Amino acid sequence: MPFYANDSGTWKEVTSGNYYVKHGGAWTVVQEAYVKDAGSWKQYYQNEVGVTLANSTNVDVSSLFTSSVWTGTTPKRITIPSGVTIGGTGGTAAMTIANTLGGSLAIDNAGSVLGTGGAAGGAGGNAIANAASNVTINNTNLIAGGGGGGGTGGAGGTGGNGTYETREPSSGEVYSYHRTFWLWGSGTTFQVYWYAGYSNQQTYTGGYGYTGSTITFGGWTYHRGTQQWSSGEWDMRKNGTYRTQDTATTGGAGGSGGAGGVGQGYNQSAANGAAGASGAAGGTSAGTGGAGGTGGNGSAYATAGGTGGAGSTGANGNSTNGAAGASGGAGGAAGAAVSGTSVTMNNSGTVHGAVA
Repeated sequence: MPFYANDSGTWKEVTSGNYYVKHGGAWTVVQEAYVKDAGSWKQYYQNEVGVTLANSTNVDVSSLFTSSVWTGTTPKRITIPSGVTIGGTGGTAAMTIANTLGGSLAIDNAGSVLGTGGAAGGAGGNAIANAASNVTINNTNLIAGGGGGGGTGGAGGTGGNGTYETREPSSGEVYSYHRTFWLWGSGTTFQVYWYAGYSNQQTYTGGYGYTGSTITFGGWTYHRGTQQWSSGEWDMRKNGTYRTQDTATTGGAGGSGGAGGVGQGYNQSAANGAAGASGAAGGTSAGTGGAGGTGGNGSAYATAGGTGGAGSTGANGNSTNGAAGASGGAGGAAGAAVSGTSVTMNNSGTVHGAVA
């Protein structure tokens, strides 16, 4: 209820903090005034309690007032002057308003109220978290939820496995005798020769002659080279003879994905995601692991962070193909300008993020 005083014949409303009573010889600001109406005392005046903030973080608004004022019906007002910043850290809102508020609360913001910027893959923090009713915000500058952090890049795929080692036989394994070429099993008594004149396998001491294109012994498979002479022999040293052996080598591990960039928030600018690590080299004839994906970019105030890039596919080995890289992680969600219970927002400045 407004209170008026007659000043030189004109009734004027007494504004907050300007109503005094002489108490104990001293003039004291009146907080509440009552009048007896029909046998009952009724409140007809209530002064407002105000607080002005300096730079600070993670403000619990209830702690700015005495318990009796906070829970009582006295109107409360918080002033954030120009040039003052109230910031959220660690994901906690820059300002938190508890549901124990009694009466009304007005916040006059001419400074900046900023939520936490999201870490890599993390959500941005809220600027104001409100759980009370009868809250009015008068914003003439900036209230912004934190931007989401970018998602982590996907891991690179594993390289394909290598199975075979390939090389030309040594002179100790292949030699010519007259016009027939012989293979000797290393460390064994096994012998084989290739000779086009034989239409079938031919028995020989300790082994046999062979007209097929491959023969396996001693852990190696020997592949016949191209025919060199019209008489039918194959020069197994100079025209493509080679041997292969199963060595079961493992493909290289994929590289780790790059970290996502942080989102914009209190004392923090948005950043781009980092590049993923290179994949490890594989064994003989095995593929190199794929590179990790680049992390997603962090975002501006109150927007979701970017998704991390997918990891690259691992290179093929000569036994199996490389595996596909993993998908990148999702970016963090955006912070709100005001979360929770709805407020009355009077805005002539800038607000980034949802308002409850």
